[in-house]
Amino acid sequence: MNNTFFIYKDFEIYSVEELTWKKEVHRHNFFELLYIEYGTGNHILNSIHHNYKQHDTYLLTPKDYHSFKTLEPTKFHCLRFLPNFFSNRSEIEEIEKLFYYHNQLKGNLILPDEDKTFCELVILKILDEVAKQKGQNEIIIKSLMMSLIQIIRRNASVNESDINIQTTEVLKIDTILSYIRFNIANPHLLKKKEMASYFNVSIHYIGEYFKTHLNITLRDYIVQTKLKVVTEKLSKSNLTFSEISNDLGFIDSSHFNKFIMRSTGVSPSEFRKRI
Repeated sequence: MNNTFFIYKDFEIYSVEELTWKKEVHRHNFFELLYIEYGTGNHILNSIHHNYKQHDTYLLTPKDYHSFKTLEPTKFHCLRFLPNFFSNRSEIEEIEKLFYYHNQLKGNLILPDEDKTFCELVILKILDEVAKQKGQNEIIIKSLMMSLIQIIRRNASVNESDINIQTTEVLKIDTILSYIRFNIANPHLLKKKEMASYFNVSIHYIGEYFKTHLNITLRDYIVQTKLKVVTEKLSKSNLTFSEISNDLGFIDSSHFNKFIMRSTGVSPSEFRKRI
């Protein structure tokens, strides 16, 4: 593993080169622009699986949680925008809303070829500047990082205009969905009582709110989400049923077997064969 780490007042630049690497689920309290210089692997962003490749770019918000697993040697470059990087709180909230919404739908930033090429050149220029002795280059680096945000922001804004659902409502639902995905292996935290307490609403209200906005009960959505995770683990790993059962917080293998039977109508062994 080959790492370089540069710390400034308002931002950090972190590069890591990994041959084989598995980074567990985590989140940050800052914005992070993630650029894949080369390599391939799996990037799980807000419980959604993405296959990353060379030159992919992600903009992560403090609300996002993600993990990595390399399939080929990979070099990551992380541009971290610390809280003081932005001029005011409203700017932070606007960018956070925009990109958190984007990450729930797409993940990897899709830019026009011209903007993508420009952003890659800017990132490489930033990496070149941080390798120099600190001085006036700090102002240059911050300006370059701000230009990246504005170009990516412009493209994300265009994409968001195609969405018919009001963003404010989607974000409320997305907050609940993210909570469910993040705690899918902790059944006790997915009980209505615990969720109502976490979101500071009544038990009745959270169930009705969920049903009204997604046309599915909270319980059914949790079951569907858990089944999706089980399906991913069965299809993309050699984990045993017992290991999957433990990973997802089932009391024992018997409860896991009953869950699969009840959800799919077949045994875990037969379900794995059909995937």
